[in-house]
This record gives sequence, structure tokens and C-alpha cells, in this order.
Amino acid sequence: MLMEILPVNGEWLVTMSSFLGGGALGGWISAVVNRKENKRIKQSEAFQSEASAKREDALAATEMMGLLERTVAHMEKMNSYNKSNSEELLRLLREKEGINEKLKKDLALLQLQITEDHRRITGLEKTVEREIRWRKDGDDHYCLVVDCPNRLPPRGTFKRVEEQQ
Repeated sequence: MLMEILPVNGEWLVTMSSFLGGGALGGWISAVVNRKENKRIKQSEAFQSEASAKREDALAATEMMGLLERTVAHMEKMNSYNKSNSEELLRLLREKEGINEKLKKDLALLQLQITEDHRRITGLEKTVEREIRWRKDGDDHYCLVVDCPNRLPPRGTFKRVEEQQ
């Protein structure tokens, strides 16, 4: 039946099928014979890929350690800088507080001096005003005649009286 469908020479078909069958059988026999060798090759490749992966992991770990060491060194440098900076700021703050205290004391002293000066000026103004009043009043009692009967009060008896306010 197959022969009727394909107008091909039967010998060719037999030859081809023998060839194909022989090749398949040879491949199967080769697989059986080389089974252990193929298994060793696959294990070797697995070991190589595992070793390669471990080597890459080790390189990555080494790189990460280097990065970590650089980061730690940088952080130590920054901490040192921050510490010295904070110490400097603390010193400046204390110095500023000392200056502020000194200025407050100076200001209090100056305010006390201003109050004292104002009191003295007020006292001097009152003294000057009183002296002006007395001199104006004394002008009325000035007489060149030694024993003037009109002189009030008589010579040597005038006493200034403090006005009570």
C-alpha cells in the first residue's frame, strides 16, 4: 500500500530506513556506553559553575568590604569633624555668654551712674534756683549806708530760711 502511494524504488526505502535505524541504534548505544563519562562531564560543569558563582560572590563580598571600610573611614572623619566643630561652637557659646554677662554688668553700672548723675544734676538745679532766689531777695536788702535805719533786717541779722516744699 505504501508502495502504491509513493512511486519510489523500494530499495531506496529499505536503505534509508536501515540508515536511519542504524543511526538511532548507534546513538542509543553511544549514550549507554558514554553514560558515566557524560555524567562526569555534567558534574564537572556543575562544579565549575558553582566555583565560578562562589568566586563572583567572593569578589562581590570583597568589593562590599572595601566599600564598607571606605564608608566607615568617611564616617569616622565626619564624626571627628563634627566633634571638633561642636567643641568650637560650645567654646564660642560660652565665650558669648561671658561677654553678655560682662555687658549686662556694665549696663547695670552705667544705669546706676546715670541715676546718680541725674540725682546730682537735680540737686544742683535746685541749689542754683535757690541761690538765684536768694540773690534776688538779697538785692532788696543791699544798702551802702553803714547804719541805715531803713535797712530791714538790720545788718548782720539776716538769716536765710529754707523753704519747705
